[in-house]
Amino acid sequence: MDILDFINSKTIRDYLHEIEYQCDSMQAAWLVYQSRYKSFEEKHEAWQWIIDNMPDCEMPERRYSVSRPSLHGYLAELMNYRNEHKKRILKGKAPKHMQVPDEDLFKDAFESRWYFFPTPFKKGDIVYDCNYDPHLRDYCTGAFVLNGINNDPKDREKNMENQDSSDMVAYGWFQEENGTIYNEVMFNYMDLELFKGHLTGQERLLIALSNYVKGEISEELLLHAQRVLIMHDLGYNSLANWYTEEELELAGIAGLKVHDLTGSERKKRKKKIEKRWKDHSYT
Repeated sequence: MDILDFINSKTIRDYLHEIEYQCDSMQAAWLVYQSRYKSFEEKHEAWQWIIDNMPDCEMPERRYSVSRPSLHGYLAELMNYRNEHKKRILKGKAPKHMQVPDEDLFKDAFESRWYFFPTPFKKGDIVYDCNYDPHLRDYCTGAFVLNGINNDPKDREKNMENQDSSDMVAYGWFQEENGTIYNEVMFNYMDLELFKGHLTGQERLLIALSNYVKGEISEELLLHAQRVLIMHDLGYNSLANWYTEEELELAGIAGLKVHDLTGSERKKRKKKIEKRWKDHSYT
């Protein structure tokens, strides 16, 4: 079975295939757990494959999770619990009346751990969370310029002992709807996708910022780019809306439209993302 197929990000999935990366048993089990696009049955089939084909290991105690002597035993117990609550899980809901031991079994045993994986990204790359639309700019979403990822091999042992999956972050420069740039983090780095699309309007500032971070343009040119983009959009937005495209062509200013998403386009994309998250919340 190809456990790497459970990775949400195509960029990372393809890269790990390319380098022929071999997961250990705990990494493999977590990849199955965190997959947003595999079915209930596919996850159980994969966990059973891990039990049958990969080495067993202990699951040491973590801050929010108890110690377990056997990963194989845990996976078998987890699948039994999920089968008991299958109807709610398939509706994207957590099991009812969960107590602390249930929460540990259902999710904390996985989420209380930090996992290392190599990634192909470099500082300055334009990336985005594959679970979101790269052009929708809610807080810490949308395409952004990467500064770094918390997966340095030299920190692997320390992070595995002291951190959990919420620390699997990437950080960089994000952008608000009005073009403002801010420095923040996103979770989790295994969902990063390399952006290969087309940026328009104020989004184009990310191109300049990316190339500045990579050392390919000067700070002066970066600031000029920001000024030009702001003035360009202000100029177009101040233009009276009664002129036809033919008239704008005659005036030499056709084709300057700011290609931002309309309100209806934005709502439609948000609904699509919300449905995706709801459908795969707990499967």
